[in-house]
Amino acid sequence: MNSTIKYAVLAMSITLSACNKPKAVYDTTMTVLVDQTDRLPVYPTVDMLLAPFNLDQNPAQGIEIKLCAISDKDVNKTETVSLPKEDVWQGNPIIRHARIEQFKEELQKHLSSLDSIRTFQHSIIFRNIAEQATLLSKRDVQRRILLIFSNLMENSEVRFYNPQTLVLLEKSPSLIEKQLESTAPLPDLAGEQVWFLYAPYSYRQNYAYMRVAHFYENIYRAHNTTVHIETQFMPL
Repeated sequence: MNSTIKYAVLAMSITLSACNKPKAVYDTTMTVLVDQTDRLPVYPTVDMLLAPFNLDQNPAQGIEIKLCAISDKDVNKTETVSLPKEDVWQGNPIIRHARIEQFKEELQKHLSSLDSIRTFQHSIIFRNIAEQATLLSKRDVQRRILLIFSNLMENSEVRFYNPQTLVLLEKSPSLIEKQLESTAPLPDLAGEQVWFLYAPYSYRQNYAYMRVAHFYENIYRAHNTTVHIETQFMPL
């Protein structure tokens, strides 16, 4: 075989190999929403987010985590950290361990960038959650999880800080729901897990938070999600 033909065959082999390279596959895709408009008593950490997946025992699994801020804006910066799934039989354990450590370091870096205490005059919570829930519903992944670290106290066109709004939320929640969903309609979200994660500071704050949390719970269950209201992310 002359050199011209040999190089042509080699180039073709490389091209075919690149074309046949599988796309990154994930067993879990998770979106983490962090409210930056108020102080958070519960904040996501690398250990909290990854502990349920037991990467030490199951290092080959694929996990993708998208971090998003909740602020007084509809458009917020997002960061995605990913650990593509690995073939159990063809993978190198040493290289895989290094990739997992790199994944954790990158996740920590982006979590730290969100860990800031700010005071905002307004907080757009419903639309931010709805947008990310909708995007998550379009992902073809076995496990889809949405984590919301927030006190859920909307302070936009609808003000949950207004005592009259909380009364209306308890007596006629459909009116508030209609107003909020008019700006952010939700599709069918079947298969998603939605976690509302917060720990109220006081009895008074607990009163307001639980009413709002159950309001969200009813909305998202109506769209076929599994809803959890907890202080920690601890799936079974």
